Amino acid sequence: MTETADKRTPHTDALDTLGMLIDDTAKRDAIHLAVEPMIAGEDLHPGSRVIVRDGAAFYCGYEGGVGIVDPFLPISGLRKGRRFWLVLLPRTITSLRHVWEHPDFPTQPGVAEPAPDRDASERWLRDFVARSDCPPYEVLIAKAIDNRDSWSSEYLHFSGRDAHGEIEPEFWKHVEVVTGVKIPHEQRAAYFSCSC
Repeated sequence: MTETADKRTPHTDALDTLGMLIDDTAKRDAIHLAVEPMIAGEDLHPGSRVIVRDGAAFYCGYEGGVGIVDPFLPISGLRKGRRFWLVLLPRTITSLRHVWEHPDFPTQPGVAEPAPDRDASERWLRDFVARSDCPPYEVLIAKAIDNRDSWSSEYLHFSGRDAHGEIEPEFWKHVEVVTGVKIPHEQRAAYFSCSC
C-alpha cells in the first residue's frame, strides 16, 4: 500500500445523503444497498419506485414505496411476472449483515449463521488447556458437560486434581460446538476449583 493510501480518510458517508441533493464537499465513496428478489406485478421501468403487495412489486409514483426497480436493467423495462432486484430505499433497513431485515418483508427462514467449525473449537479448547491450570483435555470436557457434583455452579470442581483460575466465557461456546451438548447459562462455571 502506498504512503498516500495509508493516510487517506473518508470524507463523506454517501449512504447518509443518497437520495438527496449534495453539495460540492461530497467526495467519492462506496455504499451497500439492501436488495430483495422480487416479481413484477405489472410492467415496470428501471428506477421506478414501487410498493409490494402479495409478494409482487407495483409502481407507486415518484415518492414513497419501499424501494426502486433495479436501475441498471435495460431501458426497455421489465414485463409483468419477470423477476428482478428490488433495491430498498437507503436508511430503511433495520439490520445489515449482508443478510438484511426490513419491516415490510418477512425474515427469510432459510437464512442462518454459518455452521460452527468443530475442529477450530477443539483447537481453541486444547490451547486453553495448555495455557491454563486445569486437568487434561478429555477430563475437562467430560466435567464441563456433567458438573453435577460441584458444590457451586460458579465453580468447575475437580476432586484429587490440581485446577485453579478463571474460565473464559468463550470456553463454553467451544465446549458446546465440540460436544453438541447445550450448557445452560446458569451452569457455566466461571472458575476452576479443586480438593487436592
